[in-house]
Amino acid sequence: MEALWMVSVTFLSIGYGDVVPHTYCGRSICLLTGIMGAGCTVLVVAVVARKLELTRAEKHVHNFMMDSHFTKGIKIAAANVLRETWMIYKHTKLARKRDHCRVRMHQRKLLLAIHQLRDVKMERRKLADQANTLVDLCKMQNLMYDVLSEVSGLRGDLETHINSLQQNVEELREGFRTLIPLLSSTLSTQNSSIRHLLREREEQADTENGRAG
Repeated sequence: MEALWMVSVTFLSIGYGDVVPHTYCGRSICLLTGIMGAGCTVLVVAVVARKLELTRAEKHVHNFMMDSHFTKGIKIAAANVLRETWMIYKHTKLARKRDHCRVRMHQRKLLLAIHQLRDVKMERRKLADQANTLVDLCKMQNLMYDVLSEVSGLRGDLETHINSLQQNVEELREGFRTLIPLLSSTLSTQNSSIRHLLREREEQADTENGRAG
């Protein structure tokens, strides 16, 4: 009974302190019970807040309805301002005898209508700022998605170019490998032909010298 009393009064209410745990086991159980209770409360609050939160489409609809409501309020307040201005003009300029009580009453109504118009315009401006923030977030999300898509496409193109460059480098290496033996054979052939020509010229020179002697 004391445990039930402590749970029902201490954990679920402010607690009177008349029943407290004395052992380490009891204190540990009370501590775990309090932590679990706080966790359950946080989960319930999070779930309820998630359920009560408006979706993006619902926010757009709500902003549209509130904008229509504020537009209507601005029109009504502007009409009240014009009406009270006309009534003041009527009782001050057009009337033969000025009624000061009516003039003061319409002046108070005019000031009230002006303040109402100012308040409605301020509320509409706040709503427009919230809507612009929501639209800016959507635009930023779409922009980031486009940038990521473009970066992924450029990455694919870069990988394709790198692969083609690697293939070209391999082809150049193979070409150099086949070209080196050809160059060496050509150079050896040219060297042998040059030596042969030099020998022939030397022989011709020797024969000409022998004839001259």
